Amino acid sequence: MMKIVYCIHSLYNSGGMERIITEKANALSELGHHVTVVTADQMNRPIFFPLHPSVSYYDLEINYSENRSLLKKMCYNHYKFKQHKDKLSRLLHELHPDITISTMGNEFLFLYKIKDGSKKLLEIHFAKGYRAMRNRQWLWRLIDLYRDKQEELLASRYDKFVVLTQEDRLRWKNADNIIAIPNFLTSYPTRQASLENEVCLAVGRLSYQKGFDMLVKSWKLIHDQFPNWTLNIYGGGELYDFLNALIDSLGLKGTVRIYPPTTQIGNAYLESSIMLVTSRYEGFSLVILEAHSYGLPVVSFACKCGPRDLIKDGVDGFLVENNDIETFAHKVMGLMGNMSKREEMGQAAYKSSLDYSKERIMAQWLDLFEGMLE
Repeated sequence: MMKIVYCIHSLYNSGGMERIITEKANALSELGHHVTVVTADQMNRPIFFPLHPSVSYYDLEINYSENRSLLKKMCYNHYKFKQHKDKLSRLLHELHPDITISTMGNEFLFLYKIKDGSKKLLEIHFAKGYRAMRNRQWLWRLIDLYRDKQEELLASRYDKFVVLTQEDRLRWKNADNIIAIPNFLTSYPTRQASLENEVCLAVGRLSYQKGFDMLVKSWKLIHDQFPNWTLNIYGGGELYDFLNALIDSLGLKGTVRIYPPTTQIGNAYLESSIMLVTSRYEGFSLVILEAHSYGLPVVSFACKCGPRDLIKDGVDGFLVENNDIETFAHKVMGLMGNMSKREEMGQAAYKSSLDYSKERIMAQWLDLFEGMLE
C-alpha cells in the first residue's frame, strides 16, 4: 500500500476542485492506501465535503487570505511562503510519503525542492493561462501574467504533471512529463431526468469565470420567445448582488432564480431539462459530466478547456463559440421547442457519461502512481 499526501489550498469551498480532491482522497483510502490531506488556508472553517474517517488531515495555518490588500500581500507573502515551506517540509519528513501531490496552490512554488524522498506530482484543475483569463486590471494583471509564466516553467520540474483534458495537454508545449487524466463522476444517479419540465439549470460559483452575466443576458433573448421556461442557478460567490441587479434590470425577476450551493444538487438535475454552461474558461467542467449522467443535454460555450473534450457537438449537446450570446440562445431555444431532440441528446449524454466512472478514472491514477514508484 502507498502513502500519499495531497496538498490543497483549503477545503471550505463547495467548488469542483475541492469536491474531486476529497473524492479521490476518499477513494484511495477505501482501497487501503494511507492518505493525508494538507491545507494551508482553512482558517478554522468547516470542510464542505466530508473526508473518509481513515483520511488524515492537517491544516498548516499559513492563512494567506487573512491579508487581502495587494500591499499587505506583497509585504507578508515572502514570510508566509517560507513558513509554508518549513511547515510542509517538517510534516513530510515525519510522514515519509511515497508520493506528494500539489494541486497548484502556493506549495507548487517549492514542493519539488523538498527532499523527503517522495515523488512529486503536480495536478492542475484549471486551463493553462487561466490567471490571465481572469482579466484583472493594472498591477493584478501583471501579477497574473507572471504567475502563469511561473507555472509553465516549474511544471517541468515535477516527476509528473497531470492536466484534466487532452485539449489542455497539447497547450503545455515544454512539459514532457505531462499526462491527461480527467475527473470522474462521484456517483451515478438511479434515474435520469424526464426532460419534461420547462426548466434550465446552471451550476457554479458566482464569479467572472463562470460567465453568468452572459447567461442572464442570453436568457433575456430566450424569455422573449419562451416566457414559461425558468432558469435556476445554483452557486454562491462575489457576484451575487451584481447578478440579481442584472436580473432585475432586464425584467427577469421570477424567471431567473439564484439558489445557494447544495449537497443535494441531484434533485435540481432531475427537475431540469437542459444544462447551460457559459464559462469564460474552465479546467474541466464537472457539471457537464454530472448533467450527462442525469441524461441532460448541455449547451455550452466552447471555452478553454473542458467542453470540447466532454461534449460531442450535435450529439449530446451543443458547443457555441465563446461569448456568442445570440447563437447560445438560439441553440437553447432549439432544444426547448423540440422534446424529441432533447430526449435523443439526453440518451446520448448518459451514454457518454459512462466513460467517466470512478472505477475507470481511479485505475488510471493507480497506474500512474505505480509507474512513478517503479
